[in-house]
Amino acid sequence: MAGSEADQIDFARRLVQRRAQGKSTEQIEAGRWEAQAWEREAGRMEDSGLRPMWEAAEWERIAALVGAKGWAAYDVALDEQAQAWIAEREARLAAEREWAERVRRKQQEEAERVHLRLSLAGPVGRRLEALARELGVMPERLVAVLVEHVQGGGEGLVHVPAVAVPAAEENPWL
Repeated sequence: MAGSEADQIDFARRLVQRRAQGKSTEQIEAGRWEAQAWEREAGRMEDSGLRPMWEAAEWERIAALVGAKGWAAYDVALDEQAQAWIAEREARLAAEREWAERVRRKQQEEAERVHLRLSLAGPVGRRLEALARELGVMPERLVAVLVEHVQGGGEGLVHVPAVAVPAAEENPWL
């Protein structure tokens, strides 16, 4: 099984919790005994990994919980520790989904970018650089903001209303 050790432990716990769900004390003891036997057997094999140990530990925890609470059967919904692990896992998965979505959006934005190579006459280029420096942005940023706000008029005229030139962090499209 691939994944981090934390993912593997989580998998083993959830597997045992599903198997123990609705089981009586006697059935849980049988599951615990079977897991301990598997753990002992796995200890003799080099490639068995740690899953038998993790499953045996979860059966042990569930057996102790059911005994201490006096439950007739195990119910994961009543198991506060299991619910805390479930909440942690859901939060971790939500964060991973959010991160993946941010990466996907960034890749999409990058794929949609238009790259231009602009060559300006000396006086125009110097004016652009000076204005950009005065505003504290790169010349490319200034051109992008101007183009975003330009309004086309008739007869080949354009108009750019007064517009703030925010830093790149405030406008991720640049």
